[in-house]
Amino acid sequence: MRTISEITRAAGCALPILALACQGGAAHAQSAGTPTSPRVEHMVLVDTIDVASAKGLGTFDISYVDPTLGLYVLSDRTNASVDFFNTRTDQFIRRVGGFAGVVNNPTTGAADSNLSGPDGVTIVADREVWAGDGDSTVKVISIAAGKVLDTISTGGKMRSDEMAWDKADHILAVANDADTPPFVTLIDTDSHHILQKIYFDGTNGTPDATLTGIEQTQWSPETGQFYVSVPQIVANDPTKGGVAVINPKTLAVTAVYPVSDCTPAGLALGPNHQALIGCSAAFGTSPNVVSQSLVINIETGAVVKAIPEVGGSDEVWFDPSSENYYLAARGDTTSTGKVTPELGTVNALDNWFENAVSTSVSAHSVAADAVTRRVFVPIGFPAAGTSDPTNPCPTVTQGCIAVYQPYPGAITSAQQ
Repeated sequence: MRTISEITRAAGCALPILALACQGGAAHAQSAGTPTSPRVEHMVLVDTIDVASAKGLGTFDISYVDPTLGLYVLSDRTNASVDFFNTRTDQFIRRVGGFAGVVNNPTTGAADSNLSGPDGVTIVADREVWAGDGDSTVKVISIAAGKVLDTISTGGKMRSDEMAWDKADHILAVANDADTPPFVTLIDTDSHHILQKIYFDGTNGTPDATLTGIEQTQWSPETGQFYVSVPQIVANDPTKGGVAVINPKTLAVTAVYPVSDCTPAGLALGPNHQALIGCSAAFGTSPNVVSQSLVINIETGAVVKAIPEVGGSDEVWFDPSSENYYLAARGDTTSTGKVTPELGTVNALDNWFENAVSTSVSAHSVAADAVTRRVFVPIGFPAAGTSDPTNPCPTVTQGCIAVYQPYPGAITSAQQ
């Protein structure tokens, strides 16, 4: 186990192939590129991290990076813990337990993600990890002490899941996606008091998400608003999803931005008042299956760009240092309906698809460090009787954290 002070150690650039990428972001001094001369940048698998457990890593949920601390945290259900990793050295630090772990449904006997935990996770004020659990609670972990300081109930029956922190107003928004109806709880992160619960049942300006739940929350320092991915906003029409806007001053939903053929899950806020939606589903039949991602304007809701090259995503992430969106697209689907799990890369300056690299059928979580430009993708071991042919872990039956880094390729003369 490493001490918390080791989190701040500087990263080296030992691999020759990454030398250019490590030279102060030199690759990104180039032009952002256009559809006629796109920036070419390829993701390279540079490391894998063992989770330091005899159980390995099988099931997990959301992950998060704090670049100031050089800290990557993962909701590890296999070990009923939040796991801490050093993003500068790619090493396991510690785990903090006390979570539900993998819980079986009392009726079916099968593992039930709606009751399991931890789930959503974020870092507050560079000093605390806030993590949702399967019993509708949020646990507050001291990073320095490595222990749970408080447990806050959101009052539901199912898991407290994805969350975002408003650092201006010190409010956390956490989604209970599996309750009926689903709801978002707004919590004061100073006092730990619940400020408001917003039910997504079609009342008070909310979409009716009773049958389909809600997904990723984000907070924008540009607009001061929370944003929530909603898989479906029109009853009996799975092609109609949206993004709800919550004002932390009024503690209410103020707008809903509709999107089509998407089923919003992940959400990442990028530059230019834009956000990338990780669309989780595919639509249509072979040879015309549609799998895509969408970029929207977060002030108007207008769709800025449809990106058909990558879809089927859960968590998505924006890295300001590489100027890329990264998509955990384990469900990416070809036009004929074949699922091809991958880590997708989209240039956030012009919303141009750059490339994708094969990952795993379990790879639904992603987070990047803006200092090292490394991208962390947890990979679970396959369930009994199944295979995972593109799993990048050295020991497939143990799982791992796969670490990628963008490597600049053939930059055209037009980009010099």
